[in-house]
Amino acid sequence: MGRYRPVTSDDISAISSLHKAGHSVKDIAANTGVSVRSVSRWVQQISNSGDDDLPRKKLPPGRPRKTHPRTLNIIKRDVDKCPSISGRQLKENNHVLLGEVSVRTVPRRVHDDLGFKHFVARPKPLLKEVHKDNRLQFCRKYLPWDTENWKGVLWSDEAKCTVTSSRKKRVYPGQ
Repeated sequence: MGRYRPVTSDDISAISSLHKAGHSVKDIAANTGVSVRSVSRWVQQISNSGDDDLPRKKLPPGRPRKTHPRTLNIIKRDVDKCPSISGRQLKENNHVLLGEVSVRTVPRRVHDDLGFKHFVARPKPLLKEVHKDNRLQFCRKYLPWDTENWKGVLWSDEAKCTVTSSRKKRVYPGQ
């Protein structure tokens, strides 16, 4: 975006009325807050058109976006809820909204439009010999148990234990 604010239709009508009243380009620019160059361009378009209709602003170039601001809000909510979610998972979770959008567009919207920056998650520390020994002692303690003893266990905490580092995962830690 440039240094100046975009010219609105109200600005264009003010430029047109002030020009028809006989004000100079610099006076119009000072009154409306629009740059002198923009005012002179609009005055030239008004003069060239010759009729009383206001000249229309050109539409922005390029094709319209497939994602709407409301869709971006839903994506933002999903990323806030689960920072390690991937673009493919976002698309699968919101297949109605993002059905015709490519998988690569989704992380681009997360990064460019929502302002999230992805980082590589800090890896879990590797198992040390002490951890391995403790785990082995725990397993040997319950090795002689039969199925009757295990039926008395209400809940067992299972965790993934890796000796080597797993694949690095990208996360969006928030804004």
